[in-house]
Amino acid sequence: MNETIMNNTEQKPKKILLVEDDQNISKALSIRLKHRGYETTVAADATTAVETAVKLQPDLALLDISLPAGNGFTVGERIQALLPKATPLIFLTASKQPGLREKAKELGAAAFFQKPYEAAELLGAIQLALAGSPVQQEPEVYAL
Repeated sequence: MNETIMNNTEQKPKKILLVEDDQNISKALSIRLKHRGYETTVAADATTAVETAVKLQPDLALLDISLPAGNGFTVGERIQALLPKATPLIFLTASKQPGLREKAKELGAAAFFQKPYEAAELLGAIQLALAGSPVQQEPEVYAL
């Protein structure tokens, strides 16, 4: 299966808001996403993420759960409340805290990834979520 996103010349690149406070992770993800033809904007804290989402109106938000000035769940809730259209949410976390997957499900997450994750699986989930297709993941990755 071809992992590249189908962005032909008539379509604008899909906009992804990447909310991640770890600069190494955000830089690596941003490079991968841009390489796949996505337009990527990074926010490193919850407050900036909500402000950026309102201005950017992203097609998808990738949200780290543990953030300065809040958390990814709050950001996801605010995005869904403030934007005029539903925005697919994909959550990322290094936390082993119980209940995170369930909370992501309650918020309507398209996917949930535990760090470290497989980049190809994340990119596939992004592509499916942007296409409006259900994301199928292995139970240990996405137990919703």
